[in-house]
Amino acid sequence: MPSSFQLVELDAIAGAPVGGKAEGLARLRAMGLRVPDAVAVVGLAAKVTSDASAADEWTRCARALLERFGSGRLAVRSSAIGEDGAEASFAGQYETVLDVEGEAALVAAIGTCLRSADDARARAYREAQDEAAGAGDAVMSLVVQRMVDARASGVCFTVCPVTHRRNRLVIDAVAGLGEALVSGTASPDHEEFLRREATFEASQTAGDQPVLAADERRAIAEEAIGAEEAAGTPLDLEWSIDRAGTLWWLQARPITTLGVDPQALDTPLRFATDVHTRCNVGEMMPGAVSPLTYSTCARGIDEGWQRIKDDLRMPRSHYPAEPYVAMSHGHLFINMSEGVRFASGVSGGTADQQSLALCGRIVPEIVEPPPAPLRQRIPRLLRQIAAMLRPGPRIRRMEALVRKGPIPSGANALASWRAIDARMPDLFEAYKLHLVVSSTAGALSPILLQILAGRDEPTDEHHAIVASVLAGATDVESADIAVGAERVLEAIVDAPGAAATFAAASLDAARAWLSGPDSGAAGLRYRAYLERHGHRSLRELDIRQPEWRADPTPILRSLQSQVRGRLDGDRRRESVSEPAERPPGAARFDRFQFLAHAAVRNRERTKSLLVATTALLKRAYRDLAVQLVEEERLPDVDAIYFLLHEEIEVVAASAPGHPLRDEAVGRREALAYQETLRFPEVVVGHPQPQPIDLSGQDEKLVVGKPVGRGRVEGRVRVVKTLEEAESLKPGEILVAPITDVGWTPYFAVIGGLVTDVGSAVVAREYGLPAVLNTGNATEILRTGERVVLDGSRGTIERLDR
Repeated sequence: MPSSFQLVELDAIAGAPVGGKAEGLARLRAMGLRVPDAVAVVGLAAKVTSDASAADEWTRCARALLERFGSGRLAVRSSAIGEDGAEASFAGQYETVLDVEGEAALVAAIGTCLRSADDARARAYREAQDEAAGAGDAVMSLVVQRMVDARASGVCFTVCPVTHRRNRLVIDAVAGLGEALVSGTASPDHEEFLRREATFEASQTAGDQPVLAADERRAIAEEAIGAEEAAGTPLDLEWSIDRAGTLWWLQARPITTLGVDPQALDTPLRFATDVHTRCNVGEMMPGAVSPLTYSTCARGIDEGWQRIKDDLRMPRSHYPAEPYVAMSHGHLFINMSEGVRFASGVSGGTADQQSLALCGRIVPEIVEPPPAPLRQRIPRLLRQIAAMLRPGPRIRRMEALVRKGPIPSGANALASWRAIDARMPDLFEAYKLHLVVSSTAGALSPILLQILAGRDEPTDEHHAIVASVLAGATDVESADIAVGAERVLEAIVDAPGAAATFAAASLDAARAWLSGPDSGAAGLRYRAYLERHGHRSLRELDIRQPEWRADPTPILRSLQSQVRGRLDGDRRRESVSEPAERPPGAARFDRFQFLAHAAVRNRERTKSLLVATTALLKRAYRDLAVQLVEEERLPDVDAIYFLLHEEIEVVAASAPGHPLRDEAVGRREALAYQETLRFPEVVVGHPQPQPIDLSGQDEKLVVGKPVGRGRVEGRVRVVKTLEEAESLKPGEILVAPITDVGWTPYFAVIGGLVTDVGSAVVAREYGLPAVLNTGNATEILRTGERVVLDGSRGTIERLDR
C-alpha cells in the first residue's frame, strides 16, 4: 500500500503544510542558530480511526524516521497548521513526547500527538480563538527531533509576557529536561535581562546553586534577541544546553498576548550616568500618571525649566534643552544631574546642595561638572537673585493667567483641542513663574542644613532644627485647607438636628443640602470653602483627577466621617500627646525666620495659582472628551487621559476608528500595573522598579525624616487610598504611602502622620507630629497597633513589640 505521509527536511519546507513548530525551527536554522537535527512529517491524518490501515501508516512512518535518524532518543512534537502563529500560539494545547526510543515507542508517540489535535482542550482553545467552524478538523503535522542530552533547559521570552515590558527579556531555567518546567513540577531559576542597559537584574534561584553560568545566560539572551530581530516580532523560545555546554534551540513561536508596553513613553536618557530621584516630584505626583498628565504636567515643568534658562541667557548651544523631569514605567522622576548642570552654569552650586534641596541628604552618585567661568556666572546669578527677590510681580502675573477663566469649547472636538492648545503656553508660563518663586523656599533647607552640618551628612537633629525654623508661618494657603474644612465641620455639628441627618445622607443628598439655603451657616462655610479651595484635589496637578469644585466627594466623605465620629462621642486628637519642644540650636536662626515664613507663603500661593491654571485645562479636557465620545472617536470619556496632548489632535482630526483609540484603552490597562510599582528614592541611569522590602516588619523602631513637631502616642491606621481614609478615627496616627493637600481635610482629626515618602508643608503648618520618608512604613506597621510617634526625632516606636 503506498504511503501518504512525507518526511520534509527543514531546509525544504517552503510551501509545504508542515505547521507552526516546523516553520519556527526552519526560521531559527536560517538565522544561523543551532537547532537539533529535525524533520517534519506531513500527510498523516489528524483524526484517528481504529482500522488497521491507520496503524500500518504510523508504523511505516516510524520505520522511515528510524531509518532517517538511526539509533538514539527522539522528541516527537505536534506541528499543526496555525499553531505558533502570530494570531494564536496554541502553547501547551497539543502534545509533545520526549525520550522516544524504538519502533513501538515511536508509533505510540505519533498517535499521542495526532490525537491531541482533536482532544477537548485543543478544541476549546480553537473555539476561543473564533475558529469554531470546523474546529475538529485541525491539519496536524509533526516535528521529530533528535533529543538533546540536556544539562539545563528552559524557556526564553524576548519581552516580559506578564508585564508586557519590551525592555525585559525573561529566562526560566531548570536542570535537565524542560518538561519539568512546562508541566509545573519544578520551580525554575528566573532571570530578567534589561535590554537597553544590557545587564541582568538580580536573579531568583530556586535551588542552592544557579542552573546557568553567567556566560550561558548571556548567550541565551543575545541569541534570542537576534532571533527576534530576524523574525520581526517578540518570541517565546525553548532551549537546552547539553553536557558539553552547547546551546540548542528547540522551538520558537510568536508571543501573541502582548498588551501595551508600560515603558512605551519612557524618557530616553542622553547620559547613562544621570541620577534620578522620586523626591519632590513623587510628593507632587504620587504613583503612576496618565499619558495626558505626562504631556501637560511633566512637559510644563520642562518648558518652565527651559524658559528660566533662556531668561538667564544660557545659550542652548552649550546648555541644550534636556528633560528635567523624566518618566519611567509611568512614574515621574527629577533628573538631579540636569539640575547640577544648571547650577554649575549659574551659581556654581554643588551636587551636595542640589541633593540636600531635593532629598535632604547628600547623594554621592551625582557626577559634578566643572562650573562655568565666573564672568559668565555672575550676570546669570544676578538675574536669578533679582527674580527670586521680586515674587510680587510674578504672583500677580499668575493671578492674571487664572483670571482668563474657562477655555471655551469649539463647534467640534478638533476646534476644542485647538482652543486648549492655544492656552497651553499659559500653563508653561505658570510653571516657570512657580519654579522661580518657589526656588527661594527650596533653597532655604539646603542652606540651613549646610550651615548646621558643614561638610558632614545632616543628622536628624539638624533636620529637626530646619523644620522648626520653617514651621509656624501664618496665612499659608495650603494650611487653611484643613482649618477651613474644620470650620465647616463645626457648623454642621452646631446646626440643630442636622448632624445625624447629614452623617446618614447619601453623597448626593449631603451635597444638595450644603449647596442649598436650608444648610444655614454650614452651607455658607462650605460654599466659601469651595470658592477658595475648589480648584484643589488629591494629586492636584494630575489632569485626570477632578478638582473639588467639579467633584467634592472627598470633602463630603471626610465631613461625614468626622460628623459620625462626633456623634459617637469622639473628639479630635484624643491620643496621648506631648507639646513640642523647640530643638536646641534653632534660636540662632530667629532673625531669619520671618524671611523663611514669607518664602513659604509665596511658594504655597504660587502652587495654588498653578493648580488653578491646571484646573482650567482639566475642565476643558473633560468637555473635549465628551465631544470625542459623541463623535465616536473614543470609547468613553476617561480614554482621553491615555493619549498625549498631541495625539488627541490626531484622533480629533481623523475618521472614527483610529488606532490610537485602542492604544488608549491598552494604556489604561497598563496603568493598573504601573500603579503597583515602587522605586528606589535615588537611582543612577534609567529607573527600574524594586520589590517591596519587608525586612523591617519585625523591627521595634521605624525611622524616617522628622518634619513635624511634638510627640504623640496612639493607634495606627494604615490607609493606602483616600477612599480608605473614611475609616479614620479621631486621634489615630495616619500611615499612608504619601499625602498631598487632597488629604488635608482629615488632618483635623488625626493625632499624627507617617508616610513612606512625602511633603511636610501642610503637616508642619497644621502642627501635626509627623515622620515622613520612612520608605516602607505602610508595609511594616499594622492597623490597630499602638506606637509612639516622635516628630522631632523622626521615629515611630512600636509598643506592641
